[in-house]
Amino acid sequence: MASDLRQLVYISDASYGLAKPDIESILASSRRNNAEANISGMLLYSSGVFIQALEGRPETIEGLYKTISDDRRHENVDTVSDRIVSDRSFAGWAMGFVERAPEEVSSKIGINGLLDRKEALAALSANEELATSMLRDFAENLY
Repeated sequence: MASDLRQLVYISDASYGLAKPDIESILASSRRNNAEANISGMLLYSSGVFIQALEGRPETIEGLYKTISDDRRHENVDTVSDRIVSDRSFAGWAMGFVERAPEEVSSKIGINGLLDRKEALAALSANEELATSMLRDFAENLY
């Protein structure tokens, strides 16, 4: 049933000093916890900016997003889209991960020049499907 699947996409800034081992730790715990909670998703990291899609039962996503919003390893957490969907875009991924150059992400979003978080938020928020399709495009290289 469509009302049983929520997809939430957010953008945030990595906290100052966040290093690769920190991201690897986030991924390890996310993959373990998400698999247990039947959550799928994709995390993009680019030059200090996270863009993440989460999919699962609405109440499960609500609790997870609260936890994510309170996590001190990032800040300025803003919702890009929050919607009920009929199918998972990231089925099979408890938490996929891609790291891309800022120019590549900017180009996919339609921003000229370097990745600017505020511009990215505005562009992605204006088109709910843009963030999901961008993350799916990057994820295709992971298969």
